[in-house]
Amino acid sequence: MGEEGMRKAVPRLAPLIVLAALAWGCAETRQEVLLKPDVPGPVLGTAESYQNYIEGYLRELNGNLRAASRIYAQALERDPESPHLLTRLASILIRQGKLKGAEKLVRKAVSLDPANSQAFFLLGGIFAARGKLQRAVDAYEEFLKIKPDAREARLLLGSAYLELKRYEKSIQNFTRLIELNPGNFITRYYRARAYSKMKRYARAERDLKIVLRIRPRHTRALLFLARIYEQRKNYTAAEKSYKRLLRLNPKNRFARTRLGQMYIRKDNLKGALKEYERLIADEPNNLVIHRTLGFLHFDRRNFQRALREFQFVLARKPKDDVVRRYVAAIYEELNQLTQAEQELQKILELKPNALEAYIQLARLHGKRKDWKKVNSILDRATKSHAKSDRLSFIRGVFLAQQKRYEEAVPFYRSAVLLNPKRANYRFNLAVAYYELHQWIDVEKMVRSVLAIQPKHANAMNLLGFMLSERNQKIDEAEKLVIGALALEPNNAAFLDSLGWVYYRQGKIKLALKKILHAVNQLPNDAVILDHLGDIYLALKEIPKALIQWKKSYKIDPKSKKVRQKILKYGGRVKALSKKK
Repeated sequence: MGEEGMRKAVPRLAPLIVLAALAWGCAETRQEVLLKPDVPGPVLGTAESYQNYIEGYLRELNGNLRAASRIYAQALERDPESPHLLTRLASILIRQGKLKGAEKLVRKAVSLDPANSQAFFLLGGIFAARGKLQRAVDAYEEFLKIKPDAREARLLLGSAYLELKRYEKSIQNFTRLIELNPGNFITRYYRARAYSKMKRYARAERDLKIVLRIRPRHTRALLFLARIYEQRKNYTAAEKSYKRLLRLNPKNRFARTRLGQMYIRKDNLKGALKEYERLIADEPNNLVIHRTLGFLHFDRRNFQRALREFQFVLARKPKDDVVRRYVAAIYEELNQLTQAEQELQKILELKPNALEAYIQLARLHGKRKDWKKVNSILDRATKSHAKSDRLSFIRGVFLAQQKRYEEAVPFYRSAVLLNPKRANYRFNLAVAYYELHQWIDVEKMVRSVLAIQPKHANAMNLLGFMLSERNQKIDEAEKLVIGALALEPNNAAFLDSLGWVYYRQGKIKLALKKILHAVNQLPNDAVILDHLGDIYLALKEIPKALIQWKKSYKIDPKSKKVRQKILKYGGRVKALSKKK
């Protein structure tokens, strides 16, 4: 790689070489320079070389680097063994971007004078700029042996260690710098970066807070602190930091984007929309923002506005299949199923292996109860996704919707084998077993769900209800259903299950209370009404029992069990059946 190529390949540490060059070789005083510019020192050699040196220094003062380097080179011709001249010329070459030539000079200076701190300092900067970070570290370490309290070199060394991901060494150097100068906010900022890389977020947060006490308007530190708060899941503090940053710099796009994300996390879609609307006002052609606005409007069920945002994106990026699937979903919500199907077909024309498009298209035909078409679509998807756990699971779901549970079971099993850690795959398999009355398999599968996800409310309820239905392990059934209700206190199915557990335990009044609560939550559920009738029967209130059974039978006239109870206790079913 030539020097031009090297300059283009400079890593993030490259700007530090400018500091090195300015610190040791620049006569012009700049505010950001940490070291004072060097002044002419004693130059051993001929009088002519000293005269050249002074002349070069004057050219350097005037900013004429080309003339200065030419004159320093003439001085070196007269005194080629002068370490001071070598480092001086090297500093000029660095500022001209001639790193190879500069490196050659400082290497020679070091060989002539191993105690030449200037040469080691420049050499470290050259190596850093050329991406040779370990060599940069070695040079800075040599420099610090000569000048252990030199702050600039220690900052550069700590930064090099940070880039090398040697975070402990980086922290050691930054900590030493802070001991030398506790008020140095730059060092604390870099140490916070190192702590963050090591996931020591509390320490990073502490350093950044000190930085902001010293420099309250340090926007980079404020942004970094907000990100640390996010890492620590302190989203309230992150939100406050982003707001503070936006007061300092209302145009900070990243901060406004993150603030929008904070609102989304809190399900404050209105607040998120406000932030993204401000973003789009500044960047009207930003597709990412239009995309996000579309998602937000979709979640708020503002489908027409979402559609406009998505169509704006698709006009410029027609291959965005995620956006097109959302457009299809909007048409589906608006009951424009033909348009929805057309959008999904466009995706499959562009991406024949787009699994989610196949699944969405199958669901569309499932709404029409066109199961033959559903199977045809999923068969096509299987050709390119034979090992997809999600596809196997979806095939099981569609079969279960048709109450073809025996056929669904092999697909659910396949999904579980392909992805054993997905609790919902196991739960759906347990439900299929329940419908097939394979009680041992139900219990085994539900317990495997709870091993993966102990707070799976539906799994706890399913097992608890099954045990109560079968009048087995009633105490465990009670614990399971109470656990489910702790997660979802107003779930009608869970309330019904607990009522049925109490019924099995002979706690009839308590059972009645829970079942009535369930009926209030879900008044037209045939199973809950059947249970309520049974509880009234246990209380010897047969007229009330008949009323509830008849309601249940009206909803589900195929229930032989309910029909028999109505007939047994003096009710009439014929008229009900005809009415149905």
